[in-house]
Amino acid sequence: MRGALMGLAGLVLCVGSAEAQQEAGGGKRGLSVTVGGGVEGYTFALAPAIDLGATYGVTLGLMPTRRVGLEFGYSGAVNELDTGGPSGARPGVDLVRNGAYAATTVGLTSSAVQPYVMGGVGFSHYNVRGGVPGFNDDIVGNIPVGAGMRTTFGSITADARLQYNILFNQQFASALRVPTPGESMNFTISPGGRYSGTLNLGVLW
Repeated sequence: MRGALMGLAGLVLCVGSAEAQQEAGGGKRGLSVTVGGGVEGYTFALAPAIDLGATYGVTLGLMPTRRVGLEFGYSGAVNELDTGGPSGARPGVDLVRNGAYAATTVGLTSSAVQPYVMGGVGFSHYNVRGGVPGFNDDIVGNIPVGAGMRTTFGSITADARLQYNILFNQQFASALRVPTPGESMNFTISPGGRYSGTLNLGVLW
């Protein structure tokens, strides 16, 4: 009888420990709001003309399961245009971006610190402060893809992410676009993309 009771107590402790690990894990279900920031830059043809800048954002997240999540977010950034670029921009002239996106995240494990991958669709409004020839205000669609690590401690959630955005219709930097014969300028994949690294912190219910 005593052995049975001790075995039952051990089972309860094991179950409790497993539940505690899940509660402190990276795949806790619920609704979250996070804010964060980091750095943002551009690649290939865009890189020489647009300097590395600061990015910031707010994200509303939903985890219907411990591995699959949905995100709806706002992100913005400010990048200075480089004088070495083909437009010959002056120092202090900025490219200001404001945008929104929707994405799906998929956790790769159920560990306390959960690695994940993500992908979605979004758009951004680009505004050139200073009026630079070859750079224009424009709305640009994008496909965000990335990977990161997330974890949760009680009601606090933390996230670190690397993200790359494939840009469409690159009219905000028309000076850098050299269309091939017969290419439509109304809808094209740009020769450069946008990348970012961010840290985010928030609450989860």
